[in-house]
Amino acid sequence: MVKRGKVWLGVLLVCVFTAASFSFALGSELKIGVVDLQKALNSSERGRKAKAELRAEFEKKTKEIEVKKAEVEALRKELEKKASLLSPKAKNAKEEEYRAKLRDLKHSVDDAKAELTTEENELSSQILKGLVEMIRKKGKREGYALILEANGGVIYVAPSLDITSSVIRAYDAASGLRSLGTSKTGGTGKRR
Repeated sequence: MVKRGKVWLGVLLVCVFTAASFSFALGSELKIGVVDLQKALNSSERGRKAKAELRAEFEKKTKEIEVKKAEVEALRKELEKKASLLSPKAKNAKEEEYRAKLRDLKHSVDDAKAELTTEENELSSQILKGLVEMIRKKGKREGYALILEANGGVIYVAPSLDITSSVIRAYDAASGLRSLGTSKTGGTGKRR
C-alpha cells in the first residue's frame, strides 16, 4: 500500500514538474501552495473551540470517574477492616459488591474513553472537511495550480509556499468566528 502511494506521488511530481517546465517555457507562472492541515485544524478558531469543548467534557468525565473510584476505594478499605468480623455469607456479599463496583468503574472508564475518542474524531472530521473545501475554493479563486498537504510526503517546502495562515484566516472568516482577543460584543473577548 505504501509502495503504491509512493508511485502515485512520483507520478504527481512528474506531472507537476512537466507542467512547471511547460508553464515556464510559455512565460507564465505556476502557482503552488502548501498547507499543513494539522496545524490549520489545531490553530483555527473552530479547532480551538472544539478542543476546549473536548477538554471540558474530559474534565466532567474525570470527575464522575473519580467519584466512582472513591466509592470503590472506600468499599475496599471497609472490607479489609471488617473482613474478620463478618460472617462468611456477609463477607461474600461485600466482596461481590466490591467486584461489581470495580467492574462498573472499569466499564465507566472504557465508555468515557470511547465516547471522547468518537467525539474528537467527529469534530476533527467536520473541521477538516470544511478546511479542505475552503482550500479548494481558495485554490480556484487565487489561481493555484497545485496545493499540497505539507505532511503528505513532501520532503522540502519553501516557506514562501506555505499558505496555512491565510487558509486559517479565510476559514475563520467563513465560519463567522473572530480571532482570539476580540468578540462580537467588543472588548477583550469576554462576553457580557
